[in-house]
Amino acid sequence: MIAEQINVDSAIATADDSQLVQVMLMLDGGHQCEIALMPDSPLLGELFQALTTEPEKSENKLFQIPIEEGNGALYFPSASLVAIATDPAVSLPIPEKPKPLETREDIEPDDPVQQLECQLNIYHKLEKLSPNYGKIERIPHVSGQEFLERFYIRNKPVIFTDLMDNWKALSLWNPQYFKEKYGHVTVGAQFNRESNEQYEWYREKHQKMVLFGEFVDQVLQGGETNDYYIGAYNGNFSREGFKRLLDDIELFPEYLTDTKDPHKTAFWFGPSGAITPLHFDILNTFLCQVYGRKRVRLISPNQKHLLSVYGKCYSNIDLENPNLERYPQLKDLDIMEITIGPGDVLFLPVGWWHQVRSLEVSISISYLNLAFENTFNF
Repeated sequence: MIAEQINVDSAIATADDSQLVQVMLMLDGGHQCEIALMPDSPLLGELFQALTTEPEKSENKLFQIPIEEGNGALYFPSASLVAIATDPAVSLPIPEKPKPLETREDIEPDDPVQQLECQLNIYHKLEKLSPNYGKIERIPHVSGQEFLERFYIRNKPVIFTDLMDNWKALSLWNPQYFKEKYGHVTVGAQFNRESNEQYEWYREKHQKMVLFGEFVDQVLQGGETNDYYIGAYNGNFSREGFKRLLDDIELFPEYLTDTKDPHKTAFWFGPSGAITPLHFDILNTFLCQVYGRKRVRLISPNQKHLLSVYGKCYSNIDLENPNLERYPQLKDLDIMEITIGPGDVLFLPVGWWHQVRSLEVSISISYLNLAFENTFNF
């Protein structure tokens, strides 16, 4: 038991009677003791604390109360204090009950978007440690298993230089050939693209049907422009009269399914200056260059959070004219730039951002029917 030493001067009021509080202490066994204290006396606070603290949580103290004008003292343990009466009434703050311990569910989780951005920054920092970072390999074809392990599973772009060696299209396809052999065929194309910065997002508004021969003339006579283009969304391989062009191209047996599916084979044709804006494909793709050259700018998926994304796979950023004032984060953007020409096949892994510009009148094919797992949720 601990003896609580109370200073007499602080316990016994010395002020005039108007300031005093008469305090009656009631103890076990019917004992009482009356003392006069100041309302702010530390002893009064100690007494009330002893009275209101639950016995199992309190430390049993021994109180020493000066009485008989300091000539005597009353000793009693705090556990024996039964009640306190004051005149006038003393208003004391009620102690707050301690809050229960928080469970895991009570803690607010971090912002998942912020956490993902942090994780992407880490991955990008790590991938830059590679001595080959920023370089896209140009190699002859490899076996399907090697392609799967070196590039497909690792989500790594690569350019194959000989996959199209057996394509008749490489020697046949050019604007003049298209006009002579297929000029009478009606095809879908996009027009008035330069009137709308979001021409790809609103592509249906820009599409109309036209004779292929007329479109070829426009491409040859119009010079460098992004105003019209035949792209993947025009679905021309599904049109009667146009399907015969599939006879001029070949599959890559170890990389693709064994069927020329017009719904998974895309045709691209347009003038120098035609641009496919910054986006990523929702599945793995082969871009096969038949005629002319294209510049492809590539951005790792680990930089997605820097690209002002909308519609899941589109970006508001124009790499032709980047707006650093509006998008200051672009100063931290790493861009890989390559040029592909006739006979080059670029493997574009799912999630890799790319913006493509035709450097000349250009003809390309895209294959979407890869032989490996190629369905992903976005």
